[in-house]
Formats: sequence, structure tokens, C-alpha cells
Amino acid sequence: MALEISEELFKELWPYIIDDNVTDLKWNGKALWVTDLNKGRYLEESIKLSEEWLKIFTNIVANSVNENFNMSKPSLKAETDELRIQAVHSSVSGNTSICLAIRKTPKVARLLKQDLIANGYVNEFVAKLLPCLMRSRLSGVITGDVGAGKTELEKYLCNFIPNNDPIVTVEDTLEMKLDQLYPKKDIYPLKISENYSAEQAIRDALRLNTKWLIISESRGREILRIMEGASSGCVALTSIHAENVWEIPDRIVNMAGDNSRTGFENDVYTFFDYAIKVKATYSPKGIKRSIDQVCFFDRSDKKNSIKTIVKNGKPQRVIIPENIYQKFKDNRENEFLNLYISFLKEEMNNERISKEVQS
Repeated sequence: MALEISEELFKELWPYIIDDNVTDLKWNGKALWVTDLNKGRYLEESIKLSEEWLKIFTNIVANSVNENFNMSKPSLKAETDELRIQAVHSSVSGNTSICLAIRKTPKVARLLKQDLIANGYVNEFVAKLLPCLMRSRLSGVITGDVGAGKTELEKYLCNFIPNNDPIVTVEDTLEMKLDQLYPKKDIYPLKISENYSAEQAIRDALRLNTKWLIISESRGREILRIMEGASSGCVALTSIHAENVWEIPDRIVNMAGDNSRTGFENDVYTFFDYAIKVKATYSPKGIKRSIDQVCFFDRSDKKNSIKTIVKNGKPQRVIIPENIYQKFKDNRENEFLNLYISFLKEEMNNERISKEVQS
């Protein structure tokens, strides 16, 4: 049976469930932590969830997904259209209480083009670069910590995919909801499960005349299938956990495993074009998300290189790889290219002036 989202079910948590600014709730067995876009992540000391209510709540959730939740099956997960629920049974808890986490996955795109610069998410340079990446059909990787906003950036970037290009999304929880956000686009969502692996979903996606393969997160050897798709002309966009964008090629090679074929690392630099790192800064004033790093991957003259064009949110004096620059030119991305060239000239002049002053 479907889980009914109601005040009667959520009791004291209901105000947070209906608050659009709240993104996550976590009961750690002793205290409630709330993640709020305006207030940051904070301890809500006024609420103490009783073990009795937790047992009733998790029992209802377990019944809705036809699962047991007990000592034999101490992990429970469920999802609705706008909630993702995870619980851990008290029998495996160090403080003998149920642990509960609720993540909200609303059908909204929180990143809006007109607000990106005003909110400090990007500067003008990056704001003009992002659409170019998609319109020029470049394959990319997004990285960042949990809660940094990787999925939100994927949702925003997909806005720039032509409506008539076939898109397939692959997720373990249907969090992106691209088919609902962009009803005029040709989007088909696939959900992976214990009986339907990420590798199988990607294989099926590539057989569906897919032009764009959007994966919520890559964790293992399914990256081989993603590379397979990218090598055949399907544009790929996925998220991967890495500390910095320049560490992503090594991370991908490790994910592929020891049995990945010779030359796989070269393929990473050939078929993935760029990487973006998003970060979230928490403070009492709220959560500030921003794009911290952007790099291009390049394989030229049988050599692999990484060109970090944005670092600490600021553009760097880096030459864009020739093949990517040519794609921007072919796609007439003149607004960004003019800004990029002006920036390079300005930086070069500043460097020259600085040297003259020092001498």
C-alpha cells in the first residue's frame, strides 16, 4: 500500500515535512538534527521523538513497502514522490534506539538561471560556461560532499538539453524527477534495484536510442558501461565522490577495478570532457552552495592532462583544450568565448604590469 503523507503520520515532524526550506531530518537516537536552507544544520532541542512513536512510524513505513523491520532485518528504506526514508533498528544501535533519516526530494529545480549569480552560486564566467557544456554535447562528472547539491546541478544542466533529444535517467531512488520538471522533453527514468542493476539499466538505456545518459551517482563497475556509451556518441553526465576534480580520473580507474582493460585511463581523458565540484558551506545564516572547481580533461599527442579553469570559484588563466574550444566555436558559443578571451587578455596584462612594477 502507498504511504500516506499526513500530519497524523508524522506528528511532531509535520511542520518540517511541509517546510520547503527543510531538506533533511535526522533522529540519531537521542536528538533531532534539521538541515534548513535558511538556517543551516541545527539541533532542534524542543523535539524528543519517543521510541513508541518511532516503532509505530517505522512499522507503517515497513508495511507500505511490504518489508519487515526487526532484528532479522534491521535496515529499512522507503520512498514516496517527495520523501526518501531510511531507518536502522534499535537492535543494532549503540544507544538502543531507532535511527531515522528523512530526505526530501521535491519536484522542483532549486537552481534558477536568474538567481545563480545573485545567490553567489556562480560568477558571470561560470554562469555563461555551464550552458555551453550541455549545448556543445560534452560528457561530464559532478563531484562534491553529501548534501552539496550534485543532483540539483544535474537537474539545472538538463534544462539546456534540446527537447527532441532522447534522455534516459538511471537512479536508485527517483530523486531527479526530470520527466516531471521538463514535461516537454523526451525523458525516460530507470530505477535500479536488487533485481535490476545499474549496469543492466545502462545497457538498456543505450538500446533505447538514447542521446543523453544521466546517472544520479556512479559507485562501481557500472562506470565501464557509461564509458561504453560515451565512446559510442551518447553524452554522459554522472556524479562521483572525489575530493577534487583533478582526482576524478584516478577515482574512475579504481571504480572500474583491476580487470579494466589496458588503456582505460586514456579513455577517461578521451570520452569525459569536464568535471565540476560543488560545495556547501553551513552557517547560522543558512546553507550556501556554490561551484568550487571546474576542469577539462584532455588527451592530445598521446598525453593526458587536466586543465582546471575554475578554482575556489574563480576563473583561472588556463587554455581550454583545442577540441573543446572548437566545439564551443562550432556551436557559436560566442558570449562565453568573448568573455573567456577578454579574461585571458586582462590576466596577461595584469601579469605584465605587475612584473614591470616589480622591476
